[in-house]
Amino acid sequence: MSEKEICSWLTKQLRLYIAIKEEDAANITGMFHCRQVSKGDYLLKEGQYGDWWGFVYEGLFRSYSYDTKDTEFTNAFFREGSFTCELVSFSGAAVSVTNVVALEDSIILCVNKPTLDSLFRDYPNFERFGRLLYEKVLISHKQRNLFRVRLNARERYLHFLKNEPELLKRVPLKYIASYLSVTDTSLSRIRRNLQQLVG
Repeated sequence: MSEKEICSWLTKQLRLYIAIKEEDAANITGMFHCRQVSKGDYLLKEGQYGDWWGFVYEGLFRSYSYDTKDTEFTNAFFREGSFTCELVSFSGAAVSVTNVVALEDSIILCVNKPTLDSLFRDYPNFERFGRLLYEKVLISHKQRNLFRVRLNARERYLHFLKNEPELLKRVPLKYIASYLSVTDTSLSRIRRNLQQLVG
Protein backbone atom coordinates (compact mmCIF):
# COMPACT_ATOMS: atom_id res chain seq x y z
CA MET A 1 0.00 0.00 0.00
CA SER A 2 1.59 3.26 -1.16
CA GLU A 3 1.40 6.64 0.57
CA LYS A 4 -0.62 7.89 -2.41
CA GLU A 5 -3.18 5.08 -1.95
CA ILE A 6 -3.50 5.84 1.77
CA CYS A 7 -4.03 9.56 1.13
CA SER A 8 -6.58 8.89 -1.60
CA TRP A 9 -8.56 6.44 0.54
CA LEU A 10 -8.56 8.70 3.61
CA THR A 11 -9.58 11.69 1.51
CA LYS A 12 -12.65 9.74 0.39
CA GLN A 13 -13.52 9.13 4.05
CA LEU A 14 -13.24 12.86 4.77
CA ARG A 15 -15.41 13.76 1.80
CA LEU A 16 -18.21 11.57 3.06
CA TYR A 17 -18.75 14.36 5.63
CA ILE A 18 -17.10 17.57 4.44
CA ALA A 19 -15.84 19.41 1.37
CA ILE A 20 -12.07 19.82 1.58
CA LYS A 21 -9.32 21.28 -0.57
CA GLU A 22 -6.78 18.91 -2.08
CA GLU A 23 -3.90 20.63 -0.27
CA ASP A 24 -5.59 20.41 3.14
CA ALA A 25 -6.59 16.80 2.52
CA ALA A 26 -3.02 15.90 1.61
CA ASN A 27 -1.65 17.61 4.73
CA ILE A 28 -4.20 15.94 7.02
CA THR A 29 -3.99 12.43 5.58
CA GLY A 30 -0.20 12.66 5.55
CA MET A 31 -0.29 12.71 9.37
CA PHE A 32 -1.97 9.31 9.58
CA HIS A 33 0.14 6.19 9.90
CA CYS A 34 -0.48 2.59 8.94
CA ARG A 35 -0.85 0.07 11.76
CA GLN A 36 -0.93 -3.64 10.96
CA VAL A 37 -2.55 -6.10 13.36
CA SER A 38 -2.34 -9.84 12.77
CA LYS A 39 -5.33 -12.12 13.25
CA GLY A 40 -5.73 -12.93 16.94
CA ASP A 41 -3.63 -10.00 18.13
CA TYR A 42 -5.07 -7.30 20.37
CA LEU A 43 -5.34 -3.67 19.43
CA LEU A 44 -6.42 -2.98 23.00
CA LYS A 45 -6.81 -4.93 26.23
CA GLU A 46 -8.92 -4.10 29.24
CA GLY A 47 -6.98 -1.90 31.64
CA GLN A 48 -4.99 -0.15 28.92
CA TYR A 49 -5.38 3.26 27.28
CA GLY A 50 -6.34 3.25 23.61
CA ASP A 51 -3.76 5.13 21.54
CA TRP A 52 -5.39 5.23 18.11
CA TRP A 53 -8.07 7.24 16.28
CA GLY A 54 -8.81 6.25 12.74
CA PHE A 55 -10.31 3.91 10.20
CA VAL A 56 -10.12 0.25 9.31
CA TYR A 57 -8.51 0.10 5.88
CA GLU A 58 -8.51 -3.68 5.65
CA GLY A 59 -9.67 -6.54 7.85
CA LEU A 60 -12.02 -6.94 10.79
CA PHE A 61 -11.96 -6.25 14.53
CA ARG A 62 -14.22 -7.27 17.42
CA SER A 63 -14.76 -5.21 20.56
CA TYR A 64 -15.91 -7.12 23.63
CA SER A 65 -16.18 -6.82 27.40
CA TYR A 66 -17.23 -8.84 30.46
CA ASP A 67 -20.05 -8.40 32.92
CA THR A 68 -19.79 -8.95 36.69
CA LYS A 69 -20.24 -12.70 36.17
CA ASP A 70 -17.38 -12.82 33.65
CA THR A 71 -19.78 -13.46 30.80
CA GLU A 72 -18.35 -12.15 27.54
CA PHE A 73 -20.37 -9.70 25.44
CA THR A 74 -19.51 -8.52 21.94
CA ASN A 75 -20.00 -4.77 21.71
CA ALA A 76 -19.23 -4.11 18.06
CA PHE A 77 -17.51 -5.23 14.89
CA PHE A 78 -15.27 -2.88 12.89
CA ARG A 79 -14.71 -3.73 9.24
CA GLU A 80 -13.34 -1.90 6.21
CA GLY A 81 -14.33 1.75 6.27
CA SER A 82 -15.36 1.71 9.93
CA PHE A 83 -14.20 4.45 12.26
CA THR A 84 -12.55 2.91 15.29
CA CYS A 85 -11.43 4.42 18.59
CA GLU A 86 -12.04 3.63 22.24
CA LEU A 87 -12.97 7.23 22.96
CA VAL A 88 -13.01 7.17 26.77
CA SER A 89 -9.55 5.66 27.12
CA PHE A 90 -8.21 7.59 24.11
CA SER A 91 -9.14 10.84 25.84
CA GLY A 92 -7.30 9.71 28.95
CA ALA A 93 -10.44 9.87 31.09
CA ALA A 94 -10.12 6.24 32.20
CA VAL A 95 -8.53 2.96 31.21
CA SER A 96 -10.52 0.82 28.80
CA VAL A 97 -13.03 -1.71 30.06
CA THR A 98 -13.20 -3.32 26.63
CA ASN A 99 -10.91 -5.47 24.51
CA VAL A 100 -10.38 -5.03 20.77
CA VAL A 101 -9.01 -8.01 18.84
CA ALA A 102 -8.38 -8.65 15.15
CA LEU A 103 -10.54 -11.40 13.67
CA GLU A 104 -8.55 -11.19 10.43
CA ASP A 105 -5.18 -9.78 9.42
CA SER A 106 -6.01 -6.10 9.52
CA ILE A 107 -4.74 -2.61 8.79
CA ILE A 108 -5.92 0.61 10.39
CA LEU A 109 -4.95 4.12 9.36
CA CYS A 110 -4.75 6.23 12.48
CA VAL A 111 -3.31 9.08 14.50
CA ASN A 112 -2.53 9.43 18.20
CA LYS A 113 -4.13 12.03 20.46
CA PRO A 114 -1.46 14.78 20.24
CA THR A 115 -1.55 14.56 16.45
CA LEU A 116 -5.36 14.58 16.39
CA ASP A 117 -5.47 17.61 18.69
CA SER A 118 -3.07 19.50 16.43
CA LEU A 119 -5.11 18.60 13.34
CA PHE A 120 -8.29 19.84 15.00
CA ARG A 121 -6.51 23.06 15.96
CA ASP A 122 -4.88 23.72 12.59
CA TYR A 123 -7.73 22.66 10.30
CA PRO A 124 -11.18 23.92 11.40
CA ASN A 125 -12.82 21.93 8.63
CA PHE A 126 -11.26 18.75 9.98
CA GLU A 127 -12.57 19.60 13.44
CA ARG A 128 -16.04 19.83 11.85
CA PHE A 129 -15.39 16.41 10.30
CA GLY A 130 -14.61 15.05 13.76
CA ARG A 131 -17.81 16.52 15.20
CA LEU A 132 -19.95 15.02 12.44
CA LEU A 133 -18.17 11.69 12.83
CA TYR A 134 -18.81 11.69 16.60
CA GLU A 135 -22.48 12.47 15.98
CA LYS A 136 -22.71 9.44 13.71
CA VAL A 137 -21.00 7.24 16.32
CA LEU A 138 -23.37 8.42 19.07
CA ILE A 139 -26.43 7.83 16.90
CA SER A 140 -25.19 4.37 16.00
CA HIS A 141 -24.54 3.56 19.66
CA LYS A 142 -28.05 4.72 20.61
CA GLN A 143 -29.63 2.69 17.82
CA ARG A 144 -27.66 -0.40 18.83
CA ASN A 145 -28.85 -0.10 22.43
CA LEU A 146 -32.48 0.30 21.32
CA PHE A 147 -32.10 -2.61 18.91
CA ARG A 148 -31.06 -4.85 21.80
CA VAL A 149 -33.88 -3.69 24.08
CA ARG A 150 -36.85 -3.32 21.73
CA LEU A 151 -36.41 -6.36 19.45
CA ASN A 152 -36.76 -10.00 20.41
CA ALA A 153 -34.00 -12.50 19.58
CA ARG A 154 -35.42 -13.48 16.18
CA GLU A 155 -35.95 -9.84 15.20
CA ARG A 156 -32.41 -8.95 16.30
CA TYR A 157 -31.00 -11.68 14.07
CA LEU A 158 -33.12 -10.62 11.09
CA HIS A 159 -32.01 -7.02 11.61
CA PHE A 160 -28.37 -8.12 11.67
CA LEU A 161 -28.91 -10.32 8.61
CA LYS A 162 -30.39 -7.39 6.70
CA ASN A 163 -27.79 -4.82 7.71
CA GLU A 164 -24.59 -6.88 8.02
CA PRO A 165 -24.98 -9.93 5.74
CA GLU A 166 -21.25 -9.96 4.92
CA LEU A 167 -20.29 -10.40 8.58
CA LEU A 168 -22.20 -13.69 8.71
CA LYS A 169 -19.54 -15.08 6.37
CA ARG A 170 -16.60 -13.59 8.27
CA VAL A 171 -17.49 -13.79 11.97
CA PRO A 172 -17.82 -17.02 14.01
CA LEU A 173 -21.45 -17.55 15.03
CA LYS A 174 -20.56 -17.57 18.73
CA TYR A 175 -19.49 -13.92 18.44
CA ILE A 176 -22.62 -12.99 16.51
CA ALA A 177 -24.71 -14.68 19.21
CA SER A 178 -22.84 -12.66 21.84
CA TYR A 179 -23.47 -9.45 19.89
CA LEU A 180 -27.18 -10.29 19.61
CA SER A 181 -27.35 -11.12 23.34
CA VAL A 182 -28.50 -14.71 22.74
CA THR A 183 -26.92 -18.07 23.45
CA ASP A 184 -25.22 -20.08 20.73
CA THR A 185 -28.01 -22.64 21.02
CA SER A 186 -30.75 -20.02 20.62
CA LEU A 187 -29.08 -18.53 17.55
CA SER A 188 -28.70 -21.97 15.95
CA ARG A 189 -32.40 -22.65 16.59
CA ILE A 190 -33.43 -19.29 15.10
CA ARG A 191 -31.32 -19.92 11.99
CA ARG A 192 -32.68 -23.44 11.62
CA ASN A 193 -36.30 -22.29 11.93
CA LEU A 194 -35.78 -19.56 9.33
CA GLN A 195 -34.14 -22.00 6.93
CA GLN A 196 -37.13 -24.35 7.30
CA LEU A 197 -39.51 -21.49 6.47
CA VAL A 198 -37.50 -20.62 3.35
CA GLY A 199 -37.10 -24.24 2.36
